[in-house]
Amino acid sequence: MSFQLNVFKYALDSQWPSRIMMLFTIWVGSSFSFLYADTSEEVIEEYQIKSVYLFNFANFFTWPASAFRQANQPFRICVLGQNPFGIDLDLVVEGEDVEGRRVTVHRIRTLRSSSVCQMLFVSQSQQANLSRILSYVRRYPILTVSDIENFAIRGGMVQFFNSVNNEVRFKIAPETVRKVNLIASANLLEIAQIVHRR
Repeated sequence: MSFQLNVFKYALDSQWPSRIMMLFTIWVGSSFSFLYADTSEEVIEEYQIKSVYLFNFANFFTWPASAFRQANQPFRICVLGQNPFGIDLDLVVEGEDVEGRRVTVHRIRTLRSSSVCQMLFVSQSQQANLSRILSYVRRYPILTVSDIENFAIRGGMVQFFNSVNNEVRFKIAPETVRKVNLIASANLLEIAQIVHRR
């Protein structure tokens, strides 16, 4: 698993030409089945792909020092609401780190618990509460991610969507990202669909 994640990291390195990055991203979205495929060549599930993307987002955003209360605090990826990942996200981050910080996954039930997260995935089950959630977390340097429709337009930062070929893609709202003092990699922005809030 770590080999494929390292390849993903390297592909988005600033030394790679944008054309190669684009080709690599298309490959990520359509050909990650070998990470999980068994002898029957089972097709990878959507949330397995999203698990890989979530971890790699952590490597292409920069958090301010204020996002961490302690020098040795782990990097926390939190899931609010019903967990669609099963154990896939845990498997992806196992043994991994971000800028020397161990990566941990937390399933949280209350909005208040999100204040200690660096990344917050908002589950589809929280769609009715989305306005309240985004209003609460915008006071913290938390990267918000979801696959709820219109998430980025409504104030979220990264939104998963499926392309016409049913491949997992993502949108980013750069203005929303900057408002909480996060910095998105220029290379990541180059391969994302950019959303400007109305």
